[in-house]
Amino acid sequence: MTLPFDFTAASRQRALMALTILGGIALALLAGFAAAKLALDDRGHKALMIALPAAFILGLLFVYARETLLLLIILFRANLDPMLNMTKIGGGGAAIGLGGLLNGLIIGLIAVELFNRRRIPVMRLMGQTWLPLLIVMVGTLAITPRLVPGIKNDLALLSNAAIFLLAFVYVRDKASHDLWIRAVLLSSIGPLLYGFYQIATHQGFYDAEVGMRIDSTFSHPNIFAFYLVLQISLLFVVWRGGLLTVGLRVRRLLPLYILLLLFLLVTTKTRSAWGAMAFFFLAYSLVMERKLLPLLILAGLASLLLPEVRERISELNTGNSGMYYQPLNSFAWRKEMWAAALHFMQPQHYLFGYGKESYEFYSRLFYPLANGVGPPAHNVYMQVFFDGGLAGLAGFVWLLIGTGALAASVRKTDRVEGFLLLMLVLEFALVSVSDNMLDYLVYNWYLWFVLGAGISLHFHRTAQAATTQPIKRMSTFERSAFDPMMRWRR
Repeated sequence: MTLPFDFTAASRQRALMALTILGGIALALLAGFAAAKLALDDRGHKALMIALPAAFILGLLFVYARETLLLLIILFRANLDPMLNMTKIGGGGAAIGLGGLLNGLIIGLIAVELFNRRRIPVMRLMGQTWLPLLIVMVGTLAITPRLVPGIKNDLALLSNAAIFLLAFVYVRDKASHDLWIRAVLLSSIGPLLYGFYQIATHQGFYDAEVGMRIDSTFSHPNIFAFYLVLQISLLFVVWRGGLLTVGLRVRRLLPLYILLLLFLLVTTKTRSAWGAMAFFFLAYSLVMERKLLPLLILAGLASLLLPEVRERISELNTGNSGMYYQPLNSFAWRKEMWAAALHFMQPQHYLFGYGKESYEFYSRLFYPLANGVGPPAHNVYMQVFFDGGLAGLAGFVWLLIGTGALAASVRKTDRVEGFLLLMLVLEFALVSVSDNMLDYLVYNWYLWFVLGAGISLHFHRTAQAATTQPIKRMSTFERSAFDPMMRWRR
């Protein structure tokens, strides 16, 4: 007699695993609901309702589907700040929530993948990029006046390095590279829609100096602005340079999508992001397509007709001295604060600084206009110098130069992507003069994953070419990366 359903041992095991997962999710939802009922306030109610089931589901994905977990993070992390902020427990720099769990999962992903046979040149990649800065920043925890925020910030930096390395794990060929880059681009749909919803409903981030600014699904308009610069740079190279293969209909829609993102970039009122975007377009027209230069210059001049752009730029002509009780503009305010920080620093702290997260702790003392509230540095070079001294500054400059060299090497196998990656590094270096770029976690994850994806594809192309022809004109780092990549490909 033949049964209509013949359950083999493997199918029974899969069914049992599915039932276990579904049962676990149900129990997590029930636990979240029960814990939320016991919460003392509405905010805690929402946090527990979200946090317990989400943590359980993320844990299951980490155990059984790590690549899927990373793909979901890439697709949706740009949309999650409002929800993740609801799950935070604690206050100030010690607050922690599901965002911290995601950071830990990213670090755990690279640790597990490297343990499970993934052969990538980890130490050489880290040595040329993140390792010197991480060593200094971890070391300065020994003298920091803000230990818990310092540890959290170091873990965020480590997650940036981890997601950079994860790109080397999962980008194995052109097809996988294109899949991940498409995921990065698709992540912009949610922020785009919510940004226009904020415009339509007159919501957003209220700034006492400049009025309403659109921050979309991000915690600050500046982070949204730099994320948009990254997305527009990618999309423009897809459209004009053929970075990805797209259908004719999608290619026709790309200019409109880029214009929508550019409009949102204007509404963030972030001048440094505008400058980075202008720098990218100018460089592209000079290096890749000179015929676009007149059109881009006209577009830049036309943008000055927009009231938001004209007002934000004209503000730089006033408030530069503070005389007659005139309020300083934001850049003049920054320069005065940086000068006060350098005057405050004592020579014995020039080498290793005052400790991780110390700038924000001491700025309330050395900058009288802070009114007792310590502002951050708004300058990565100043921040790492104050926190980590010359050693920290050298580590950050090493990160920029090392990553820039890797990005530039990509031009040997793909001129378009090599240009894009180098521009992303230069944009990052440029805006680091006036913004807290190392503190913008979501933007950093997307930036460093895109950089890692492009460099990883270049390594695989170089290794594949070396199997059919002699190795020639390879850099020292490319040669050192060659053997591990070849073993991995086998």
